[in-house]
Formats: sequence, structure tokens, C-alpha cells
Amino acid sequence: MNGPRRNELIGETLRRFVRRGAKTHLSKLLGKTRPEDVALQFPRLTPAEQLEVFEILIEDYPDSAGAVLVELEPQQQQAVLEALDRQKIARVLSDMSVDDAVSLVDSLPPDLRDKLLEIVDLRNLAELQTHLTFGDDTAGRLMDTAFLALEETLTVAEAIGEVQRSSELDNVFYLYIVDGEHHLVGVTSLRQLLLSRPERTLGEVMTRSVIKVHTDTDQEEVAQLAARYNLLAMPVTDDSNHLAGIVTLDDIIDVVEEEANEDFFKMVGTTDDELVYQDRSFKVAGFRLPWLLINMAGLLLAGALIGMFEVTWKEAALLVTFVPVVMGMGGNIGSQTSTIAVRGLATGRIVIGESVRRFLWQQFKVGSILAVVCAALIGVGAMIWGANSAYGLVVGLSLFLVLMLASVNGAMIPILFERLGVDPAVAAGPLVTTSNDITGILIFFGLASMFIELLVR
Repeated sequence: MNGPRRNELIGETLRRFVRRGAKTHLSKLLGKTRPEDVALQFPRLTPAEQLEVFEILIEDYPDSAGAVLVELEPQQQQAVLEALDRQKIARVLSDMSVDDAVSLVDSLPPDLRDKLLEIVDLRNLAELQTHLTFGDDTAGRLMDTAFLALEETLTVAEAIGEVQRSSELDNVFYLYIVDGEHHLVGVTSLRQLLLSRPERTLGEVMTRSVIKVHTDTDQEEVAQLAARYNLLAMPVTDDSNHLAGIVTLDDIIDVVEEEANEDFFKMVGTTDDELVYQDRSFKVAGFRLPWLLINMAGLLLAGALIGMFEVTWKEAALLVTFVPVVMGMGGNIGSQTSTIAVRGLATGRIVIGESVRRFLWQQFKVGSILAVVCAALIGVGAMIWGANSAYGLVVGLSLFLVLMLASVNGAMIPILFERLGVDPAVAAGPLVTTSNDITGILIFFGLASMFIELLVR
């Protein structure tokens, strides 16, 4: 049975059991269903039904309860946690993996986060408390402390025995090798371990060049390194090179998704906190309003610039037909280029230095080709429509210059923000759009003013 149909059947059965009060059958169904599939059904349930399902999970399947909670949408997480008493929340947190519990706490709004942190302190969940001392969005905050580390003096045969005895660990992708003081000194894969002679020591078969990160390393850099070197897990060390934990593939994927979402939200002038406050209209409006006000100020400035020119609609009325074309095309190419720049900077494909120069030169060439083609087409169209070659000259040349400048603008503004230590995604939306509008008006009406005598013939 395919995925969508299977989920539909699970949802129908789950809702039927909930509404009939068939708790025994409901418990059995939850026990046979993966946590990810259970979480998919929550939007179809009322808040009271969601709470009932979750309380059964806590009672009968505490390990699954945490996994379901992590998979829920932010507003559903809030609804469930706000309805649960402290004892049940503490039970869920204590049964979750530490990295998942930290991720959950970080995703909540401040008031609910404070409630959970108070529960953590009261219940003395020491490992979770330690994780929460690391900075936001760092490897220390993200890492999993359940990993397998073996001393370099062990033989391959002894190491295989240790792996077999560590069956409770879910993420044994690599074996991390430490010395007697728990310093990270090497790494080996399970494949390499199994192919090595039993009597050899781990120190002899390990790779000493270890790709690792510090507990304070930004999570985005962790994801970039994992992608660059095709790693399934990344070791995390402290200031003394002690192995503190590992960042596993599932967390790396979550980071990539989170960072991409964050960039796209910023590029349209808002924040990913909208997902947390979906039901609070004034809160969401508050996220969007600052950028809209900045954009409005820029457009007012653009309007004021129009008044500076001597060209009037009466003298050259046909120009109004081409204003949306010139402004819109400039905005489009600026958005294209800025999006490429932001993603290139975020993924490490563009690095401040030589690659920036290559990127700017490439965007200049691409912008030139697009500008020539589009300007020639619109220029000929304007000349035919207005029965005046001056219209073709003003409109075509304006569009050429606007597209060229917008292309350069879209590439340079995110890079400039990166050099200033500001998230370049902030520049990719309202700032690029507003700057392109202002420069577009200056170019278009400036040229119209220069050729006004030819336009009004």
C-alpha cells in the first residue's frame, strides 16, 4: 500500500477510535504506528483529541511520545505542552534523547520555554541542563552524547565486541578513537574495522586526520562540513580536544532545512517565528511590519524622485506604459541574482575572496546578455508603438541600464552584508527591491528628461 493511502487509513482508524472512546484499540494502533505517521494525523484532530492521544502515548509508549512531539508543527507542540501537567512533561523530556529535547525547548515561544526550563531544573535533568548552557545554534547545543568511543590500545577483535555490546546506540556510523585521557585522536568506519585483522590495534587502523568541530561552532558550518566531506556524523570536541558528542545525520538534515527556511523567510522580510505564532495575528503582523515600513519609505523616496524631473505625463504620456515593465524587470533580475548569492554564501560555494570576484564577474556577464536581449525587444516595441524612435531609445536604454545595475546590486548587496557580519538573507528581499526601484526611477526619468524634446515631437 502506498504512503498517502496508508496514512489516510491510519488517520481514519485513529479518529474513529478516539471518537468512540476505544482506548484499548487506540493504544494498540499507536503501538503499531511509527511516531512520524502518528504526528501526521494531529492536524485532523481537535485539541482535546490531540491531548487524549498524547496522554495515551505517555502512559503506554513514553519513548514514542517524545518522538511524536518533536515531529509536530510548532503550534501543535504548544497546544499539547500547555495542556499537559508538569509531571507528564517531565516524563516526556526524560525519555527523549537530549538533542531532541534541546531542539524542542529552543523551538518554543519564551513563556512556554521558561516553563519547560523550570521543569528541567526542578527534575534535575542534568544532561539536558548541560546542553542548554551551550550557545544557541551551536554544535554543543545540537550534539548527541550517546556515541561509541574506544581507546586506541584496543584490538580490532575487542572493538567488535564493544560494538556488539552497544546495541542500544542508534547511530554507530563511525568508531571514534580516544587516548587514555579521552582526547580524540582518530576515527574509523565499521567497514574498515570488519576488514582489519583481529589482532591489530585501533591505533594502527584508524585515520588520524579527523574532521571535527568545536562545541561553539555554528550549526550551519557543521552542516556545510558534513555536506562537503559526505559524513554521516560529525564529532564535537571541547577546548581540550575531549570528545564531547556527535552531530548525527538526522540533526544535520534538520539544520539544513532550518537554515534554508530561515533564509527564505528573511528574504521576504519576515522571520521563521511566524511558524511558532501562527495563531497570533498581531504578533505575525509585527514581524512583517518593519520591512514593509522600510519598503514604503523607499517607495516614497522613489516617488519624490519622480517629482524632481521635468518630464510630465502630459508631455510624454506613452512613457507610463513602460514604467511597470522597467521596474518589474529590474526587480525580477535583482531577486534572481540575490537569491543565488544568498544560497551560495549559505552553502559555502561563495567565499569572500577569489570566488566572490568570479561570482560577480559571472553575474555581470549573465546580466549583460539578459539586458541586451530584453532591451532590444522592448526598445523596438516602444519605437513601433510610439511611432517615434526616441521612445525606443529611452525605454530600451533605460531597461538595459536598469537590468545591468539590478544584476550587480543583487549580487553585491548580500556579499556586502556578509562582509559586515550581517546575515545576507536580510538583504535579498526588501533592500534589493527598494534599491532597484530607486535606481530604476532615476535612470528611466533621467533619460526621459534628457530626451524630452524628442519625446514630445
